[in-house]
Amino acid sequence: MRQITISRRGFVSGVLSVGFATASSQYANAASVASVMRGDALNWNGTVVDLGPLKKYYRGRLGKGIWTGTKGLNKKGAELVKVLGAAGADGLDPRAYLSALPKNIQSLSGKDLAAAELYLSQSFWKYGRDISAGRTTPSVSEPDIIISRKKADISGWLKVAARKGPSKAIAQLRPAHPQYLALRKALSGAKGAKARQIIVNMERWRWLPRDLGKRHVLVNQAAFELMIYDKGKVSDRRRVVVGKPYHKTPMFSHTLQYAEFNPTWTVPRSIAGNEILPKLRKDPGYLERNNYKVYTSWKADAPAMNAHSVDWNSVRGNNFPYRIVQQPGGKNALGQVKFMLPNRLNIYLHDTPAKQLFNESSRAFSHGCIRVHKPLEFAERLFGRSLSKSKIDKMLSTNETQRVNLKKHLPIHLAYFTAWVEGGKIKFHKDVYGRDKLVGNILFGRA
Repeated sequence: MRQITISRRGFVSGVLSVGFATASSQYANAASVASVMRGDALNWNGTVVDLGPLKKYYRGRLGKGIWTGTKGLNKKGAELVKVLGAAGADGLDPRAYLSALPKNIQSLSGKDLAAAELYLSQSFWKYGRDISAGRTTPSVSEPDIIISRKKADISGWLKVAARKGPSKAIAQLRPAHPQYLALRKALSGAKGAKARQIIVNMERWRWLPRDLGKRHVLVNQAAFELMIYDKGKVSDRRRVVVGKPYHKTPMFSHTLQYAEFNPTWTVPRSIAGNEILPKLRKDPGYLERNNYKVYTSWKADAPAMNAHSVDWNSVRGNNFPYRIVQQPGGKNALGQVKFMLPNRLNIYLHDTPAKQLFNESSRAFSHGCIRVHKPLEFAERLFGRSLSKSKIDKMLSTNETQRVNLKKHLPIHLAYFTAWVEGGKIKFHKDVYGRDKLVGNILFGRA
């Protein structure tokens, strides 16, 4: 990487107060930044400005500045400094965007003024990225967080800032989710560990899509709760069981696409090898008693076989060779219905015969999938008029697996929020998966 280095004595780091009272004929016009954009990066006042993301925008403006002019910082520049200085209201650190800006910026000229222009543009787009997409890449904190980081449209953001001003540009990038705005308000009066917990949860809202869908499902794993939202209001709320701490339910967004009534359950290879195999070694009749069929391999056309024909003591659990499928019925682990959001992790929502677990206050008991309280009632809410209770009862009475497609795929967000505002009051949930600590270590450093 080629760097241009500009040094100047007397620079002072820190957030500054900007005035316009002292004009001078010696001020350089920062209308052209071409003189300092020849390399890939600019080393200025102890910081590095990455020129790559900025070149396209400034070439389109023929090098004309947004934040600076013939008299140093202009009105948009002063507004930007004020916006960046207030980053703490969103749980972000103003020093991350202003630490290299000198207090004597109004007296800069020539290349130093051009460099200040570019530094401010970099600070603007970094702040825009952080407030819209998060300071951390979601997958950095944990491998089962399957959320892609939003892309930064640097040129587009700068165009909006140049036209409307940085305050309006940042307001467009700030998440508009009601919970984010409620947490932002709660942060203003919080201190210490609670403030850090709020900031961590604000970070998670930045990871989510800006548009969750006019109608959508949100599962808050930390609260063991599922909600259907219709035009911003909760139309259905119910308890859920999520994954154990060592079988964490992942975080990702997808779409609910169909339901299966009287579902079968294909036992995952890991569960078959770790949990069912020890039972088979003691009692090969376990499968038949619990309404399972076993097949000679994992191939779709593999024939069924007799569990008594296998020497289960010779079978290796770490590469279980047989496919085990539990048939529909009262003992089925998925209960009477499952709700599918096809994904590579094979995570879905379903009923369960273990109804008593919904009475527990902490409900992390599954292998990762989400068990829904009163799922047939949930199905009615989900499908609306297209699927009545009588139709559901008729399908269940056949004891045959039947699929019902949603006419329109419904967005679903498997999220994790340990801070939640409702009725103007904030509630904190236990960090059952330790995810707050992981994100906090990135945002605040290890304590």
